[in-house]
Amino acid sequence: MNPLAKQFLNASPNQKRAIHFKLCKHALDKWRDYAKAQGQISYRESVCGTKQFVDVDLPDDAFAAARQGRDTGSVAQRYLEPIAALQDHDLKLPEAVAYAYYAVYNLFRKYTGVAEVDDWLVVNQALSSERTELMWQKMLQEAFDAAL
Repeated sequence: MNPLAKQFLNASPNQKRAIHFKLCKHALDKWRDYAKAQGQISYRESVCGTKQFVDVDLPDDAFAAARQGRDTGSVAQRYLEPIAALQDHDLKLPEAVAYAYYAVYNLFRKYTGVAEVDDWLVVNQALSSERTELMWQKMLQEAFDAAL
């Protein structure tokens, strides 16, 4: 096991929270960059065949709600369609962007109490918003440094 991963698993709940938010801020920035470059993001929903538009501000709202510790702005409800679309492969995002999207979604779920989410899942998804292991190490080390 990677020494930083092992260190994370042994971190205090407050340190884990700080690391989660630091890493998910990076993931959120990746999402924002993608959304800005794409403009309007749409997909065809396969069950009914309707055209759907992605709420590009939803991850920002989810991050803010996670910080507040409560579901402000009906974030959980607003995530239902795009998460189903990702899982059904109706909504196709580049792999790193999809991980960024899921990282913020799971951060929201964890810190608003919507669901129990494994601590490492959030880290793993946020790190996967980058493509290289070297970058993963750098991001995790920076998150640890900021959490101490």
